[in-house]
Amino acid sequence: MVPRLAWGDAVGNQVRYLRELLRGWGYPSEIYADQWDEECRAQVRPARDYPREADGDSLLLIHHSYESRLVPLVRRSPGRKALVYHNVTPARLLEGFERKVAAGCVAAREELLALQPLVECAFAYSRFSAEELVAGGFPHVSVIPFAVDWRAFDVAPDPTLRAELDDGHANILFVGRAVPSKGVDDVLRVFTAYQRLYQPRSRLLVAGYLNRDSAYGTWLLGLRDVLGPERVLLLGRVSAAQLSACFSVATAYLSMSRHEGFGVPLLESMYRGVPVVAYGAAAVPETMAGAGLATLSGDPVEVAQLLAVLERQPRLRARVVEAQRARLRGLEQDTVAAAVREALRPLLEGTFTRPAPSTTGHAVELVCPGFSAEPEAPMSQLTRRLMERLPRARVLSLQAGALLTSTAPAVDTTGADEVWRFSPDQPLPRGASSEPSGSSSLETAVCVSGAPAIFLGADTQVARDTMPRIGERAWGVTFSSQRPAGALDYGDRLLTVDPSRPDKAVGHITRVLDTHGDRHAR
Repeated sequence: MVPRLAWGDAVGNQVRYLRELLRGWGYPSEIYADQWDEECRAQVRPARDYPREADGDSLLLIHHSYESRLVPLVRRSPGRKALVYHNVTPARLLEGFERKVAAGCVAAREELLALQPLVECAFAYSRFSAEELVAGGFPHVSVIPFAVDWRAFDVAPDPTLRAELDDGHANILFVGRAVPSKGVDDVLRVFTAYQRLYQPRSRLLVAGYLNRDSAYGTWLLGLRDVLGPERVLLLGRVSAAQLSACFSVATAYLSMSRHEGFGVPLLESMYRGVPVVAYGAAAVPETMAGAGLATLSGDPVEVAQLLAVLERQPRLRARVVEAQRARLRGLEQDTVAAAVREALRPLLEGTFTRPAPSTTGHAVELVCPGFSAEPEAPMSQLTRRLMERLPRARVLSLQAGALLTSTAPAVDTTGADEVWRFSPDQPLPRGASSEPSGSSSLETAVCVSGAPAIFLGADTQVARDTMPRIGERAWGVTFSSQRPAGALDYGDRLLTVDPSRPDKAVGHITRVLDTHGDRHAR
């Protein structure tokens, strides 16, 4: 089941792929959707028909990536159910340009939590996405490989477009929809720095849907005019032959996307022999798996340097391309199909059982994003003191450094207290003075917890993303030397403390919490 079955869409491609695998294994399988493209009409059945067509032996795979409004239908449907999670774009990456889409993303995350008690297991296409499912309390979370139809890329280049672009210029390519979360504006900034500092004879190719009348499209065109780079081609949607022409002349593939549950164009570039430079947000480093050049910096000049190095050092470029080819080994169709079947086997054989609900919980959530990355920062020190005073406290922080190696957040246990480290949605900035990134997984963990959540500090990105969703469970802590969290309405739950007197600060926070808890108990 999918909200909309679209032609050429990554989610739709995986839905069709899984259906064909299941049929090949002897399982009758149909696709149900609420909407569909005309090209998909023969492949889909109306979602509204599923509850009466299903029975107790039916198994429903629910694909989730955006608001569906199908949770009530799923809830009343007979049979077993499992989730396939494609990830949801954080709303903050769309606000200011795509208000309606941002609202849909917020609703999608609420739907994700509503699906948790309905399914017996959950699958994701990356460890990054799986971590959010673990944080949300989903049972039996595992990762399945993303299937790529490599044959679809074996299309002869359009000769006219290739001749036009193959003129001795360095061609920097990006493929994807021109939406805020894809960071096309940052692609423009990097290319401008590259053209002015390193390679004047260069061209930028952006292939993908662009609505020039939308807020983001209009702003993007204005930004191009302000920055003033030459030879920027916003091609819009292109045919398969035109896309092949773009790849055939590309010097490098550049991605500055701020959020990916899995990055198919990165692998497509590797398959076509084009070196990749990508901003290491969300699941991008995991998708690249050490191949290409993944950067933790969003600084246009620093990223432009990587493009210049690839162009000026042929031996390095050859090594990068070879490493990318090695990355693709093991992603052949037969190998992926076997891995998918092994991952689905317990579900298909009916051996999963939902674990009993946990009877133990945390008395308080101490949300300090920089606790692990900046342990000596004042807020981190205050958090440690609060752990000593508050029983069964859990610290929620952001993981710094290494790539994910499991489907779960890292957990350190100290007595009755725990420190959970979650993956940031984007690389953590350098230095304690910079604002920590947001984290969809951390946000989800706070939302499913019934305990009070103390945000240290009160106006971090994590606080701004989470506080409106949990209401009166949210408390904010800010230092007297900092500006108050004016954008978030904590009411009397915003506590201002003196960082130079940590013992007094801890005493003040614990007394207020105790008083507030007693008042609510009465």
